Order: sequence, then C-alpha cells, then structure tokens
Amino acid sequence: MRPVLLLLFLVIGGGLHAQFGKKIQSLLTVDANKAPNYDTAYIATYKSNLVISLVTKLQLVDVAIEQDQGEDLTYSINGKEQYGFGLDFKWLSVEATFNIPALSNHDASLGNSSSKGFGLGFTGRRLWARAFWNTTQGYYMNEPERWTGSQDPEVREDLRNRTYLLSLNYALSGKRRFSQNAALFQMERQKKSAGTAVAGFSAWHTTISADSSILNPALVDTFQLASGFSGVQRLLVGVTFGYTHTFAFWHKGFIHAAILPGLTYADQRITTPAEVLHGTGTAGVAEFKLGAGFNGDRWYGALTTSYYYSTAQIGENLNLSTNYGWVRFAVGIRLGDPGIKVLEKVGL
Repeated sequence: MRPVLLLLFLVIGGGLHAQFGKKIQSLLTVDANKAPNYDTAYIATYKSNLVISLVTKLQLVDVAIEQDQGEDLTYSINGKEQYGFGLDFKWLSVEATFNIPALSNHDASLGNSSSKGFGLGFTGRRLWARAFWNTTQGYYMNEPERWTGSQDPEVREDLRNRTYLLSLNYALSGKRRFSQNAALFQMERQKKSAGTAVAGFSAWHTTISADSSILNPALVDTFQLASGFSGVQRLLVGVTFGYTHTFAFWHKGFIHAAILPGLTYADQRITTPAEVLHGTGTAGVAEFKLGAGFNGDRWYGALTTSYYYSTAQIGENLNLSTNYGWVRFAVGIRLGDPGIKVLEKVGL
C-alpha cells in the first residue's frame, strides 16, 4: 500500500509542481504576439534591452532619539557617498553600491564610517516590489555642544545599523498609463504625464547595536531612561497608501514624485545592561520619492531621491527613529537583448 501511496504522491506532487511553475512563468513572461498590456499613447517600452548603469548615491542613514518635548539627539555617518552599478532587464532590477573613502567627503575628526547596500526588484505593469539591504558602521553625534557642553566631536565607531526593507506596491488605476519602470529604472519612457493611487505593504527589519550604551551616561537622566541601552532590534510590518505621478515634458524629460504614508505593527527588543526589554505596538512609516531626468532611446540620465522613515516608542515620551534615504544619480545605456535562453524560462 505504501508504494502505491508514494507513487500517487509523486505523480500528484509533480503535476502540482509543473502547474505552479507554469503559473509563475505565465506571470513573468510576455507573449510578443499579444496586444500591449499598457496604453501605448502614454508609455514607450525598452524592456527587451539590457540596461547598464553607473550609480552615485549620497545617502542619509541616521539614528535619532526623539523627545515629545525638547530637541532630538541624532547620530549620522561620516562620508555619505556610495558608488556602484545597476543592471536592469525586463522585470528585474539589481543594484549594488558601497562607500569608497578616497572618493568621499570624509572628515577625519568625525571617525571612520563604512557602508554598503544591495537592492533587488521586480517591476510589473501594476505590481512592483523592491527589497534592499544596507549596513553602516561608525557614527558621530550631531551638535555635540548641545548635549555634552563641548564642541569636541562625539564619535561612535562601534555604532552599527543594519536594515532590511521590503516594499510591495499595487497601482489602483486600471488605465495602465503610469509606468513605475519609467519613473525609477528608465526601462520604459513616460510619453505623457500620468499617475495612480497606490496601495502597499511594507516590512522593515532594523538592528541597531553598539559595544556600550548608545547614550552617554550623562544623558540618561536627560532622556528619562532608567538606564542606557546598547541595542535595539525592530520589526515593522504594515500597510501604506498614497499617490505617485510622473510629469512628462519635452518628449524625453520627466519629473517623478510619490508619497506613501502608513501604519505598521511593531515588535521591538531593547538591550539594556540588566535585561532585554520586549514590547509590541504600532509605529508610523513613510516613503517619499522625487526624481527628474532625461530618458532617451539609447542613453538616460536621472537624479532621484528616496526616503524611508520609521519611529517607535522606546520609553515614556521618547521615541527612537531610523531614517534611510538617498539622492541617486545614474547614467545608463541600453544594449540589445542578451539572448540567454535559460533566462527566458523566468521571463527574462
């Protein structure tokens, strides 16, 4: 009996696996004989061209302790520039960037900072998803004279911030006149101005840690904490809703803007000298985007900004916020279809 059941399991499982594989392939592939699934008066596509880009980023990665009443204590990184490259083809976008101290605006008095990031994205007609990872180490305190009474830099080379972010968005407009690929990765071109309301899902995992208390012992009373803390681990999962729009002008120029605020469930662990405190609640998040550029038939150049903000309570009348954003300049060239047959099975 068991061999028969095993055989049935393999047959049924194999059939389901094949059906599932075909379903995924149908979602990713595009039949060249079908009519375009977008308004051709508004969008021109270059998705069959491999796009290679050189990327320069000016990044903002701050950790801020926020009081309901009073000033915020903020730590920033020294040397905000990152350099790297991007590859875009059909629905796939990949980008890797890292800091190069010799090319950064580095102030030796503010200690050493290092950072690197990696992004991976899927961009469909109405559904698009983006996942990225960024890690930074080495921070300095902004306006140290306000908090320590001295203008001498307060450097924390042991302070680390590791962020994973997943953003999933769905265009609510069924007119298919807005192109996210044209706005962010220039694999398409927005021929006429268009926009759409957007509903989204956001998941954000952040780990902030240090070898000793993030707060100077002299500031524990100022921020009304029973003790200092040397680490925070935070998971945010929630929904966003907003609007995105691209303004097209001069045939190949564009300006893009988006705002997506939201509310998330927050799970947070705070490491203190005595114990690890755990709590859950709600947290606010927001995603902002702004960009402009030239999008030609073979070459493109774009200056875009993205900013992600989250804040959650860590004590009475006290929040800890993490901010991750960048100004991104990219120059890219469109090449031909690479013609790699194995990629066609996943729609590439």
